[in-house]
Amino acid sequence: MPAHALLPAVNRLLKQVEESSGLPVAVAQQSDLSTLATLRPATPEYQAHVIAYRDADEASSYHVAFEAALLLRIVQVPPEQRVNLTEKREAKEKVVSQVEKLFKGRLGLAQARQAGLRFYDGLMVQLRSTGPGLWADRWLFEQVPELRGLQAVVLQSQVQGNVPCLNAEVDKMSPAEVVKASRAMNAAYAFQAAELVGIPPLAIPYQAAGFEALAKELIAITRAEPTTADPDREIVDGWAEKLGLSRWYVWKTP
Repeated sequence: MPAHALLPAVNRLLKQVEESSGLPVAVAQQSDLSTLATLRPATPEYQAHVIAYRDADEASSYHVAFEAALLLRIVQVPPEQRVNLTEKREAKEKVVSQVEKLFKGRLGLAQARQAGLRFYDGLMVQLRSTGPGLWADRWLFEQVPELRGLQAVVLQSQVQGNVPCLNAEVDKMSPAEVVKASRAMNAAYAFQAAELVGIPPLAIPYQAAGFEALAKELIAITRAEPTTADPDREIVDGWAEKLGLSRWYVWKTP
């Protein structure tokens, strides 16, 4: 689906980003993406924002709108105050050590280390993206009602795809701190999705697993009025504190 085939509401949102940032937004399909869509904000070297999406289907309109909503937040942060979430070596090595113990005798050290790095990196990506993503989903629900039909399809699919993380087998193959934090973030996603699409049963698996209270605390953080110029950083730090991950990363200027 080329950019011109995006729904009119999405094109209006892209124009809003361009007007806010003063830079163009390029949208392109990239079939080899590992995720449904990605965002690359403009840099001094490349003066255009890029949103790529994987599948040429109707749902891609929502995925592009989602990335555009995130981009709209990013460009409102003064350039000199923009930071990236960066790994913290001690935390990363802690996860690697846990995985080496978990798989002792079943995996070689090199394989166990690679598995540990994937666990750590995956959790940091989830921490950086899920909270701001909840904000974007809710903002789109409120500000772009034309997309609600697509949004319902996308959110339900994502929630259902995350449910296997609750399987007891996952506990046998994952560091406890990582899996607990990941499940809590998935729970927050499920509870908000259930609210937005009006299907309470979507959250039942996480409710039964005891994540309701924590999930709602995380959701509340995404809805709080920002107190700094970087609201996404506020969300991530707030979630990290609730999840016991505050010492797992640092913020650095690009």
